[in-house]
Amino acid sequence: MHQNRQSHTHPEAMGIRGAARRLALLGFIIPGLGLLSAGCGGDASTAPEAERPATPSSPATTSDSASDEVIDIWTPAAMGEVATLKARLATAGDPNALDPTFGVSALEWAADFGKADAMKAILEAGGNVNVRSRERSTPLIGAAFFGRPECLRLLLEAGADPKAKNKDGITPLDALDVPWEFTRGVIEFLQIPLDREALEAGRQACRPLLEAAVK
Repeated sequence: MHQNRQSHTHPEAMGIRGAARRLALLGFIIPGLGLLSAGCGGDASTAPEAERPATPSSPATTSDSASDEVIDIWTPAAMGEVATLKARLATAGDPNALDPTFGVSALEWAADFGKADAMKAILEAGGNVNVRSRERSTPLIGAAFFGRPECLRLLLEAGADPKAKNKDGITPLDALDVPWEFTRGVIEFLQIPLDREALEAGRQACRPLLEAAVK
């Protein structure tokens, strides 16, 4: 997605997507988070145009002033495009800003999709490791749910709260125990290239880190 581009998604379709996420994710992951298929180790920028996932839109405000336009830091964060992310963070003003469409922070986009280098760039720019989404989730919950031990370790070392709860009372440790039958539906819905073996191995690696952190 290019900086300051307006969303071309039809409002009705956006509403359907948002509702589906609330039903599918039940508070574990932020509604709207799954418009990207760039999973851990993947790069959606290399996919054929017809297969490219939709990306979090950053619609401009209604003002005619260019200074009021929203700078998209969320797409490069989720895709792991660090150079682009750093350039936009330098002018965006607030590294903790939430995606105006879905209410997700750039740090959480990066954590959920396993983009540790992007997370480092956000934290170095002043990102809050415990930043909350509109649904009160944290980057640590998403990293645990998708089994991203590198991202989870980075967050904990930066001071993330391992006991933080989302609006439904879910903690990062709780997210590790979501059954595969449910998780698979989320992964397929989000089009993340993550199979059961990789997910469970990732969650297994996350568990001792979280258990040590909550003691």
